Amino acid sequence: MKKRIFVLLLLLLFAAGCARTAKIRRLAVRDSAGEEIAKPSARFTVGERFTYVAAWKGIHVGRVTATIEDLIRFKGYEVYKIVVVAKTSDFLSKLFKVEDTFISYMDKDKLISRGFEATIREGRYKKDLVVDYDFEKCVATFKNLRDGTVKTCPIEENVQDPISAAYFFRTIPVKVGDRIKLTVNLNEKNYEVFGNIEKSSITTVPAIGTFNAFLVRPYIKLKGKLERRGKAWGYFSQDEKRIGLYMVVKVLEIPWIGEITATLERVEYLQAS
Repeated sequence: MKKRIFVLLLLLLFAAGCARTAKIRRLAVRDSAGEEIAKPSARFTVGERFTYVAAWKGIHVGRVTATIEDLIRFKGYEVYKIVVVAKTSDFLSKLFKVEDTFISYMDKDKLISRGFEATIREGRYKKDLVVDYDFEKCVATFKNLRDGTVKTCPIEENVQDPISAAYFFRTIPVKVGDRIKLTVNLNEKNYEVFGNIEKSSITTVPAIGTFNAFLVRPYIKLKGKLERRGKAWGYFSQDEKRIGLYMVVKVLEIPWIGEITATLERVEYLQAS
């Protein structure tokens, strides 16, 4: 895993030197003591799609789309089928192509994950994974569809997968000064994910508009120990939709990498709710 990331980042450095396209504009943010954070909706809109442009040193390196594709029956439960696709830009794909798809089956009423799928294509690396969450037995089962291996790990009552966790966060009532906590299951491990709700801002997203927003800084613990491989923060709209506007990840393991950003580029509603 680390080798793939290192190779990709070397290619990013090459791309930054060769790219001829305009750099991605950063958000304009100013502090505000304005409106309170609205109570969020506990329901999502089928057909909602957010598109984000990923950048490194201001150079466009890829896009991520997050779509609430459908409301379906899954293992006897009514769930949101949420599909997240991450792709490298056309230029970077010629050097190192990434095309990953993640699917979360999020319970409509309990807002927990009923299942998770990952189709990973990163250069020559391939992985097809299906995760089943059994809350009666409190066990997560990981099935690798490429080599047939099956692994399990214990889970808590309200565990989230990495995708459902982001959507569940959008339903949590918060105010500035709060700290939230989620349990996220990934790679046969259970991570404690905390988020400090820090301040309100007036945030302008290029080509989208200006929002009352709040800043959240997450941090992660595994078995009580703080994960120190990176830092992250992001801005979310303060209205009931709680839209992710801008996210930053700062890589600490390899200091010269610096920050990778994801900026909201487009909001679509592909079908009626």
